[in-house]
Amino acid sequence: MARLVIGNRVNGPYLKDISPESLWHTGAQGQRLVWCARPGDVLVLALAPDPGFLAYATGMLGFAGSGLDVVVPPEGKLGPAVLTRDRFTGDAVLDGLRRLVRERRLDSVEPFYFDGYVNQLARGLGLAGGTPGFAFVDQGGHELLNSKAVFRAVAAGTGLPIPEGVVTSSPEDAVDFCWDLLRSGRPVIVKQDRNVAGLGNEILSRTAEIDPLGAAHHEIVTGRAALAGHIAARWPWYTNDSLYPVVIEEYLAGSVPIWGEVAISDRSTDIFGYGKVRMRPICAGVIIPVPDAPPAFADFLVHLEALAVTMRSMGYRGLTNIDAVLTPDGRVLFNEFNARYGGSTHLFAIGERVIGGDYLRDRCIVERRECGYPAFGPALRALTGSGLAYDPRTRTGVIISVYGTRMDGTGGEACIVGENLAAAEELERELAELFPSDAP
Repeated sequence: MARLVIGNRVNGPYLKDISPESLWHTGAQGQRLVWCARPGDVLVLALAPDPGFLAYATGMLGFAGSGLDVVVPPEGKLGPAVLTRDRFTGDAVLDGLRRLVRERRLDSVEPFYFDGYVNQLARGLGLAGGTPGFAFVDQGGHELLNSKAVFRAVAAGTGLPIPEGVVTSSPEDAVDFCWDLLRSGRPVIVKQDRNVAGLGNEILSRTAEIDPLGAAHHEIVTGRAALAGHIAARWPWYTNDSLYPVVIEEYLAGSVPIWGEVAISDRSTDIFGYGKVRMRPICAGVIIPVPDAPPAFADFLVHLEALAVTMRSMGYRGLTNIDAVLTPDGRVLFNEFNARYGGSTHLFAIGERVIGGDYLRDRCIVERRECGYPAFGPALRALTGSGLAYDPRTRTGVIISVYGTRMDGTGGEACIVGENLAAAEELERELAELFPSDAP
């Protein structure tokens, strides 16, 4: 049956203090769900996709864009860039969705993230009963399994390997824990309980002699008094004005960030894909699969499935993406779970539905999140004329995975497919020369 697919790339707490340009980019990333859509689905997006891009993507998926209804609700309090609750309150948009539910015989809702208003919408449109695991997310499960604090409790209780750390709502306890590590020469990472892609992380160290990857902020503290003053000043940001606890862990410099995604259903937990995160210093794309995976990667896959089984026993159904690091001394340590679509779920969908074959073994995907595409038609012609465009015969080349990430409607992201990492990185270099951007 068909689904109501909602491209709510981010939810409320993540939208604070975001520039208009970043807000637009985030909203445009909802288009990633085009690659996960099926004929007959209804896709709700914050921004209308470029018609050329929609035809291009659905064509690569093997069906006409006319087989996919796209709904763009009226803009809300934050403008047109992102989906917020108030964009679904008008009678016109709700009546239109009810009509599509009837006409397309929709039976479930599948969002990026089960935010509170998505749950309300599912109930109001009569889609709650057909949505797997809805009872769990409707009782706050979506918040529970996207919490870094809850993750540490579940991980510790089930024996999952995690970094040394604490969960606390006390700035005094935070100072004590941080100073114990810092004075012994170990940097720390402070994490907001609910944020994504390193945007809610800060690294604290006593010297500048570390490469602070995985955090939007880095602070050098020279003593306990300076540490206490810094934590007091940053506490409202750490805790979202005391709404959530803070997670503090030892920061293991030189570790390789990896992640995996698992599809959880009533009957099974199936690993959907995995890869390495590229940090500059926060997430700037991914490499699929993990290149030159060390022996500890086998442990990662075992623990990945075990954690998904735990989430399944709690009542969660759907995709989950789970983060970990491979440490310089050969260990695998887990960082968090996210009961939602991942930022790279669309790349795995492209792998299965476009690249095909055993793509996790015989191909390498490199994601580039900043491409200076012009208007879509000229961009596609330039890509084709350069010989870089994806070729289904060789199963290599560049796929425009998202289009319109800039406020003028240009720019976008790329899924670059090579026979191996070196080939994919060479394609990326040529792509960057063809469509230069401000990003490296």
